[in-house]
Amino acid sequence: MEHARESDEQIITSESFTPDLSGEYAERYNALIKKLVGVLPANRVSAIRKEKDSITEQGENIEQLKYKAALSVLIDLSQQGWIFNIEEDHLVLKMETDNIDDKKMLRYRLSTERNAQFKTDSVSNFIHRMEKDKKYQNETVSIKSLIGDPKFLLQKIKNNERVCEPYIQLVSNDRDEYTGYKLSDIWRYFRYTWSIPYRTMPGRNLYYIVRDRLQPHHPVMGIFALGNSVLNLTVRDDDIGWTVEAIKQNMARRVNTSYCEQTLSETDGKTIRVKVNKPTETKEEFEQRTSEYADKIYPLLLKNIASAINDLYVKDLGYHRQTRYPKQEQVDQLIAMAAEYAQKSINNKNNEVSPNWGDEAQSNLFKRKRASELAKLLSTRITFNKAQGNNNKEKLQFLLSNEEGRKAINTALIANRKCKIGSNMMDIIVCGSIPPYNELLGGKLISMLACSPTVISDYTNRYSNQVSEIASRMKGKEVIRDSRLVYLGTTSLYATGSSQYNRIKVPMSNGGIIEFRKMGVTEGYGTVFFSKETTDLFSRILELQDGGKRINHVFGEGTSPRFRMISRGLSTIGIKADAFLRHYSPRIVYSINLAKNTNNFLMGFDDDVDYGFDINDENDIEQKTQEIIEFWYTRWLEKRLTTVDIDERLNAFKLSDILLGNI
Repeated sequence: MEHARESDEQIITSESFTPDLSGEYAERYNALIKKLVGVLPANRVSAIRKEKDSITEQGENIEQLKYKAALSVLIDLSQQGWIFNIEEDHLVLKMETDNIDDKKMLRYRLSTERNAQFKTDSVSNFIHRMEKDKKYQNETVSIKSLIGDPKFLLQKIKNNERVCEPYIQLVSNDRDEYTGYKLSDIWRYFRYTWSIPYRTMPGRNLYYIVRDRLQPHHPVMGIFALGNSVLNLTVRDDDIGWTVEAIKQNMARRVNTSYCEQTLSETDGKTIRVKVNKPTETKEEFEQRTSEYADKIYPLLLKNIASAINDLYVKDLGYHRQTRYPKQEQVDQLIAMAAEYAQKSINNKNNEVSPNWGDEAQSNLFKRKRASELAKLLSTRITFNKAQGNNNKEKLQFLLSNEEGRKAINTALIANRKCKIGSNMMDIIVCGSIPPYNELLGGKLISMLACSPTVISDYTNRYSNQVSEIASRMKGKEVIRDSRLVYLGTTSLYATGSSQYNRIKVPMSNGGIIEFRKMGVTEGYGTVFFSKETTDLFSRILELQDGGKRINHVFGEGTSPRFRMISRGLSTIGIKADAFLRHYSPRIVYSINLAKNTNNFLMGFDDDVDYGFDINDENDIEQKTQEIIEFWYTRWLEKRLTTVDIDERLNAFKLSDILLGNI
């Protein structure tokens, strides 16, 4: 990536856009770029779109599809905020700081694809159906009946009465008793009001509506949803202890860092800032602490490796489970086997109706995955077997001292992390208030309730007996993962953070605390800005190139099929995937520990979870959830009424601003 710091310091990155085209389409692209030189910058995207629309498709002509995909990508990138410049007959795309820091610009970047969804017949018909009046239980209702009445709220405020009475409702296909709509349709409608395009998420999901029982029809105060946690997030994994860096820090002497000014001699008083590290533990304390830590973590790493191997079907991999000292030759054979079956893994399908796990394990896809995973684990075991030292501390220090050892430690940590991420952790993927409740700081309430005992209980009940699709195919027999939810993560949409997450710290009567902790900042990668037309073109190109589909949206192929599709598609047309998949919008990472011993449980030090409430007692769950609501009401809502002109804000609310049919 070129980090441009030219005369204009607003440019944070600059990338040449030169797709790998041949023949007629290379000539057409070059002609287009030359034409753009004489086109006003504001009209360049229109010229690109006109060129794309002029292409008459010739069946499955891969070169033509690549050209059309390149133009489609350019249109998507323009809507992300990339600026098009022509430099010496080459197209150069630049991103300015204004385009990543400005909330209005980011909303525009996100809303383009979201608004395109509304033009599809299925979505358009859905919105029309939800907004159209209908008769239900002798009343005329529509989705408008589920939007709060600001006059009702104002009347309660003026009478000094209870303003609202929130409660959580888990979304299902059941029908709402007040309007007759499916709960899933209610959630879907309000999700479309977000600026981010709406897409269903694979894997484990929980969807919720928060409603106000004081008003007729119990209008929606907000919605939230939980989805699978991301696999790799350094700031989160460092905090939990899941990284080599975290282990290195635990094995290092603890110090307090301060800074002081120091005058340089013979410089007429010039000073420099000097970093000063002062130990906060004695040498004896350091030796004792690190020895105790090594005696905990080293056996745990070995256990992780053994457990991961035990979770694999190995009968067809030439491996015997009692092998304590594997040889490199075995690893090499497994790597070759994985490569062989990778070539055969095309047009993958899973039997999802009544799968025979043994047969599924021996499919091309999962034989490749098992061989690759076993090779990695046996290589790790070989490295641990070579660790030098008379005790756990010395062996751990030996492994930390060399690249091969650090790689082995990382593999052992990942073996545990994959299990925990897939079963004990979730991310808040949707969270927010619906007007007019946003004026009452409803976003704070929704954020708090996403962490409530009710949600923890619902998750346990939903997934306590669910078979893990991938783990069962890897092991060749039914696997049911642990379903105790102990951790939630999320990120802000904007670089400045999220007002609804800031300063959330709920003290509970059981001594626990619900807190959104800021872990750090990540830019990250994503595909939300790329259109359906672009992904469809990439899908066709890759299928022609591979002789079949390698990305089939089936269990086991890998995380985020859409991300892999766009990443491979960009690379196939000769475009740097990393450059254009990056968000260029820093986001704050938040974490929420749901148990008192979350980190120890996730690391594997603790087998039991201490929630601070009885997960089998419905009354206790309801009581602790109500505690959260009452805390929000007194800490946030009541103070809100005294700090802003709530009359003006609620009177400014317009129902038409929410309705999607007006977009």
